[in-house]
Amino acid sequence: MTSKSTTSNPLVAEYVVQRLAALGIKHAFGVPGDYSFPIDIAIETCDGLTWIGCSNELNAAYSADGYARIYGAAILSTTYVVGETAALAGVMGCKAERVPVFHLVGAPSTRLTRTRRHMHHSFADGELDQFRALAEVSACACAYLTPQNTIAEMERVIFAALSQRRPAYIQIPQDYALMPIVGVPVDGVPLAEAPTFSSNALELDAALTAIMARLAKAKSPVILPAFTIARYGLQKELEALLTATGIPFAMPGMSKGLLSESHPLYLGMYNGESSQGDVGKIVEGADLVLDVGGVAYCDGDTDAFSAHLDSSKVVTVWPDHVEIGFVAETGGCGNATYGPIHMKDILEALTNKAPKFKTPAFSRPAPFPASGASGDQVTVASFYSRLQQFLAPGDVLIVDAGTSSLVATALLLPDGAQFQHQLLWACIGWGTAAALGVALADPSRRVILIQGDGGHQLTANQIGVMGRYRVNPIILLLNNGIFGVEEIFQGNNNPDKIRNFDRLAPWQYHKLPEAMGCRDWLCTSVETNAEIDAALEKARKHPGAAYIEILVGCEKLVPAAPPEVLDRIYQTGPPKA
Repeated sequence: MTSKSTTSNPLVAEYVVQRLAALGIKHAFGVPGDYSFPIDIAIETCDGLTWIGCSNELNAAYSADGYARIYGAAILSTTYVVGETAALAGVMGCKAERVPVFHLVGAPSTRLTRTRRHMHHSFADGELDQFRALAEVSACACAYLTPQNTIAEMERVIFAALSQRRPAYIQIPQDYALMPIVGVPVDGVPLAEAPTFSSNALELDAALTAIMARLAKAKSPVILPAFTIARYGLQKELEALLTATGIPFAMPGMSKGLLSESHPLYLGMYNGESSQGDVGKIVEGADLVLDVGGVAYCDGDTDAFSAHLDSSKVVTVWPDHVEIGFVAETGGCGNATYGPIHMKDILEALTNKAPKFKTPAFSRPAPFPASGASGDQVTVASFYSRLQQFLAPGDVLIVDAGTSSLVATALLLPDGAQFQHQLLWACIGWGTAAALGVALADPSRRVILIQGDGGHQLTANQIGVMGRYRVNPIILLLNNGIFGVEEIFQGNNNPDKIRNFDRLAPWQYHKLPEAMGCRDWLCTSVETNAEIDAALEKARKHPGAAYIEILVGCEKLVPAAPPEVLDRIYQTGPPKA
């Protein structure tokens, strides 16, 4: 089996890989499989593209997710059904959080499909196409390639994935993968130059006029930037709008780290009733809220739906359209919509035309407070107070779902630091593999991962992949022996009443990197504040990776969610009158 074409045109597998590599993607994450051999060989032989062999398909999907959050797009390769379904939770997370990953899947040959053979990785019923429905819900666009349609279909799925910033699914039968494409190959362009959808000029003008009318009446506007600003790479455009208007901004949870938290217009984190300081009062008291990018307003973003925003005062600039809330003549609230409009176009237009506001005085967000004497045992509070001092400009802080994500958004990031978490999809274990992708996407930054032991046990085998490819993260593993976040959301604040199903196998975590072949790693286990101070200092100076196991103990539970919050999240009881 070969992936080298003997004709003037490349083979289907070669062309697909080369077309994606032309976007500037330099790494492809995956697990090999027999049906996907042509794809895997094409990746391995493609100039400028490096195969990253992962410990399993789910970890490969998580790593591609992390890579795409930094670079803007990524490649994932898995085999038919058993490989692609193993990756499915990670790919669906990319769809939820708008991360463009190109999922390449090798499938049985068309000869096998037509003759309904009972193949491995199937139900042995001859229906080899029936699994495509899984791809339809995991991606914004799906392509099933032939030599005749490869060129056109690749342009379609690339356009869709980059326009929507969501994953695309590309399946290639094994026999077609080894055939030359038909037609004239397309010369690709770097990601920043790749075309996406355009605004309708009339709709753009109408939306701009409507927004300007609202701004003209506003006295106390506020901007809420959504995480999609980062997905579309529009941070500079947002900063230009802030500078031009002087409107202060607050960050919902999914948007943390989107802009510098030392920005003079930064109010702090907005999270409903758990907002920092006076942020909730300022945002909800504003006479105009400019939602730039489409805030998710999910339970994690709003402290269990405790945000109290008047929808008639909200103007939402979605990635592809604009919605303007208003009070209807009937007394209710409605909205007017305009589109298609590219978010970049409306940001640039507002920057040029919006009025300048006098920025109100407000209290600057404070760093995480100091806690814990040097000789005391580490607690959640003392750990995060030390992490606050440890963070440096340029760091990428990756926070796994779980108790870490509940606390870490309270940290004040230094200028130039980034923050990545998966707040909406919220798969525990995502952080380990995502850290690998982030580190490969931008080796100039130091990646710092905070992860609980519960999530880590799901994906820890990706540490061996980190060692193989010589990435140098600092991993801070919080070991309390339980799925702590599950206890929080059961309302349990008593370590003597921890559910047996939330208890974990007692791993010796700091010994994992050596067992997995990681060389020159700084690995240690700490229990006191003095020990963690020393370990963090060594980790910052160490030229390689560092793995610090922090023994917190289950008696140091994060405070449980109160009953009223649990009722808002899950609504398992009867509705209140």
